[in-house]
Amino acid sequence: MKTKNRSYFLSAILIGIAMMITGCAKEDIASNDNGGGTNPTDVKVDELNVKVTADMPTAVLSSFDDNSMGAALVRRLPKTTSSLDADTKMVLIKGEDILNRPITEWFEVAKIYLRGGYIAVEKPHNAHLVSVMEQLSAKLAQATHAILTEDDGSGIIINYNPSNSQSANAVNAEAERFKARIANIQAKSGHRAASDEQQPVAEMVIFSRNGYYHHESYQGKTFTTETRQEDGTVTKNTVVHNPDYDNYVSGLMADGAAQWLNRRGEAQQVRRAGNRAEGNDYINEVMSADDEYTYDGSLIALDMKPTDNGGIANVTKPNAYHEIIRIWAAHNMDSNKDYYLVQHSSTASVGGKKDGDDRLDPNKTLYHGPYGENEWYKYEYKVDGGAGEVKQMLYGSWYDTANFSFDLKGEGSVQVEGAVPSTDRSEISTTVTVGKFNGQMTTIGGTITGAAKGGGVTGNVNRGWVNGTFYSLATTTTVQELTCKKNTEGTKVSWEYREGRNMAEGDVDEHPVIDESLINDVDVSNQVCWSVSNPSGQDTLEIMHQVKMADIHYHRTFYKYVLSDGNGKEYKDIILSNAIPDDKVNVKYALPIPNRSQQTWYMDVDFPELGQDGYKGVKDELTDALKTQFPDLYQPSIVLADQTPQSENTIQNLVDKSKKMLNDPNALQTLKGYALDRGVSQFTIKWYCTDGNHAEPYTMTVTAK
Repeated sequence: MKTKNRSYFLSAILIGIAMMITGCAKEDIASNDNGGGTNPTDVKVDELNVKVTADMPTAVLSSFDDNSMGAALVRRLPKTTSSLDADTKMVLIKGEDILNRPITEWFEVAKIYLRGGYIAVEKPHNAHLVSVMEQLSAKLAQATHAILTEDDGSGIIINYNPSNSQSANAVNAEAERFKARIANIQAKSGHRAASDEQQPVAEMVIFSRNGYYHHESYQGKTFTTETRQEDGTVTKNTVVHNPDYDNYVSGLMADGAAQWLNRRGEAQQVRRAGNRAEGNDYINEVMSADDEYTYDGSLIALDMKPTDNGGIANVTKPNAYHEIIRIWAAHNMDSNKDYYLVQHSSTASVGGKKDGDDRLDPNKTLYHGPYGENEWYKYEYKVDGGAGEVKQMLYGSWYDTANFSFDLKGEGSVQVEGAVPSTDRSEISTTVTVGKFNGQMTTIGGTITGAAKGGGVTGNVNRGWVNGTFYSLATTTTVQELTCKKNTEGTKVSWEYREGRNMAEGDVDEHPVIDESLINDVDVSNQVCWSVSNPSGQDTLEIMHQVKMADIHYHRTFYKYVLSDGNGKEYKDIILSNAIPDDKVNVKYALPIPNRSQQTWYMDVDFPELGQDGYKGVKDELTDALKTQFPDLYQPSIVLADQTPQSENTIQNLVDKSKKMLNDPNALQTLKGYALDRGVSQFTIKWYCTDGNHAEPYTMTVTAK
């Protein structure tokens, strides 16, 4: 429903924004931003033929510099407006604009977020993210009430009391999750040299209820080069990387955000269809992760092109590293154990072989091939009035080493139940027995089809809860050329992946050829499952990642090096270097708290206009009709789990999903038809609990005429 006279963010400064937002037209995305797809002006795909436009109706509430990630993302959004409207699915704003907004204007944003929409913030500082959390949290209760009770023309009204202390649990849980996400983003930004309140902690952050996206800051990244001479001497040099922004680099970064939005949209379609678990299905195959964290960033290497003085420059590929962390949480009521499954996947897009000028473009590849074994590049070298011939190896960077570790800390007794892959990187499939638990699914309300009155209503409708018994852990060999060493020490599991060859082997005039799998997309995945006996409070996951690029960056031999005084000399050298981000720090991640309290709710149908005598026969007929037409909605007894005995997160979500399902025109027509045929113009579905912890029932009233 569209609310008239709605107040929108920064209404005074939004005039004319549409003319200021971007520096190039949408039809020029490919040629201006990322080198083009199969067609230089194809706006739908990037140079790898991957879709990069995001079909996400977006309210763009800031003006962005031409060479910024914000402007590049706008160019990838087919439908944008300068204010919020009924179709808005995402809000895009600069971090610096957030603090200028009154809290009352966050009401509509909170509704968009709760309905599965997105909040995208470009270049936020710590204070900006904290403000988002505070503003959104303050409006979540009001927005939830509006979503459940607003008149959308369906004739369905749900009672919901946001002041009820139990009802506020869901709001508090959402706010706590938001707080944990922000803390994680701030920790990830710790590798920056100037990690203070005056520096952005990310290029862009996009929040949604079921996952969030984070692109690291492109500038201000600290990295270290380790240079090993032929004699074994190691030299370390740490610098701050501050590359320039341009349209091309910003376009590459925006591609990652657009692709993430596309994947989220596709995942939501799959979840709508859903799965149905009957007790023996793998939990992580029938339930969406409790939280999902996507991190995009750069890889740093060394430029193979010699500078005027024979030195080597540092280069970065802005969208080369991609990481996803998914977390499932469940509680076994019988054994009083929490179970956590963490799935981690990372992709290092080194770039692969390129031809022509592209092989020296760090935005396209960090490998500067193709080369054959012992193939050289020659150039003239002049210094101090002398001249000589130099053999230069232009052998580009490759994926050399990666270290990952995962450690779970909790107040109870923590134990590693399983972890893959094993050291030999062979195919592995294993399960972890969790035992019976009651988990939440949000897929109730699939597509309803059918005719009214006797024609039946069928469709893909799923329960709002699921009984599961196992977590499934599986992996396959992804890169044969990487050795894998797994180590489990107490509650901590770590992996070290390393290129198995010595690239500095051979005489000074020789070099091997790197395996092609390490100069393209290198995929690595890890999974860990823990149990926590007698849990209490919120558990913490400590994560570390470090990916190291390597190269033989300067392999040279000086011949006939004649100085101005007529003297000559010969010089030989081999240098093997590694370029690594200086971010080997643990990021503490507050885990979602699984539902640890079992509840039994009951469901009934009431007909207020019928007297005592009128209930005879009619109530049973209408209740049976509801059961027949909506068997997954109507359950006389519903066993659920929630965080505490008093909380109402799960039942509140189930009631919300029930309304959405019954709002389907076919479903609503069927229900109204059954009621009117029996002389009933209104009926009420009621959910109530008799355990003494939930004083007020939930009711949903359907008006038939």
